Amino acid sequence: MNILSIISIAVVALMTGASLFLVHKDKNKFSRMSGMMVAMAVAMMAGLLSGYIIGVSSGDMFLSSGLSLIIGFIIGFIAGQPIGIMAILDGAIAGLMSGLMGAMLGVMLQIENPSVMLGILLGLYVIIQGLVILFIFVETNEKITLDTQAISPFAILSAGVVLVTLFLFLYSSDIVKIPGNTASAEAPTGQNTSNPSTVKTEIDVTKVSSPKIKMEVTQTGYSPNVIRVKKGVPIELQIENPLENSCLSTFTMPEFNINNVNLKVGTTNLSFTPDKTGEYTFSCGMGMFKGTVIVE
Repeated sequence: MNILSIISIAVVALMTGASLFLVHKDKNKFSRMSGMMVAMAVAMMAGLLSGYIIGVSSGDMFLSSGLSLIIGFIIGFIAGQPIGIMAILDGAIAGLMSGLMGAMLGVMLQIENPSVMLGILLGLYVIIQGLVILFIFVETNEKITLDTQAISPFAILSAGVVLVTLFLFLYSSDIVKIPGNTASAEAPTGQNTSNPSTVKTEIDVTKVSSPKIKMEVTQTGYSPNVIRVKKGVPIELQIENPLENSCLSTFTMPEFNINNVNLKVGTTNLSFTPDKTGEYTFSCGMGMFKGTVIVE
């Protein structure tokens, strides 16, 4: 976990904690509608950023989804509890949905330096959560007022244009490297790159008595991704993974009881014995990158 992730966790804990404290402290000063909106906003932003951090850190869809769902639900429940049952429902549902979306974003968005996206999400979190805290002060203190009409629509539009320009710049620059784009750019002319798993690399160990297969995790999938083996002969996979925080870092082959194994950076050894003939699929945790074991 890098320093930005630690800073993000601290910021989320501090600002979310401050919002929850203020809601419970001045619970009798909220209208029911205002309380529902605050509960929903607090849970949604905390769930989104927490889910993204967990997804990026673990690379495991099941783990990150489960943890972020729990975090989002708890924060939403706590935020809505002093207001009423509808606020609890709004906060809990918003926390569940945003936690799941954050986890999916963290696991599925395959970029080599996810800190860039984390920095953008952290900036949005600080702005929106800051506005939530400001709203709480305005709602609970009659001496504090805020004239939103003084905020020019052109200022908001300009900020939107700046953000769109920033995303386009990151997309077209070397600051954010997207594996799919890199593969397409380097592929030979005329080669089909619409699916990174279409380029097949095959190995046949049907005549080897004690096969040890070296497999590499690349930005475009697993290599080899077609493996021919003999029924009843134990197979040892030596999977070399140089990638961090990638969907490919989760390896699954359910027919042979290999389920969502986390491939840490380095070599992971997996063993299985094919006890039935046929073709069986192995894949990343999201099923986006696939390969085939052919048992003869």
